[in-house]
Amino acid sequence: MPLPDTARLTGLIGRELDWLGRRCRIVELLPEGPSLVLEAVGAEPSIQANQYGEATRRAVETHTVALLSPRGDALNPLLPGLPALLAAL
Repeated sequence: MPLPDTARLTGLIGRELDWLGRRCRIVELLPEGPSLVLEAVGAEPSIQANQYGEATRRAVETHTVALLSPRGDALNPLLPGLPALLAAL
């Protein structure tokens, strides 16, 4: 499946879509994969630990999700709103 180039895919940043029943905002595009970094919209920040396991601050949880299916021949089925967002680019 042909995807727009990385420069055009950056147009997805800031857009919202559903992932695993949660409304999420795309906060970053990782060219390797390619993958999307998502953060839940309206989620309460959770406690984030440092490398020593000590609670240091609160931060919104983020998730990295592949843009393509594991076989790489279609869009990730866990992102049902993605085709419409790509069509709008």
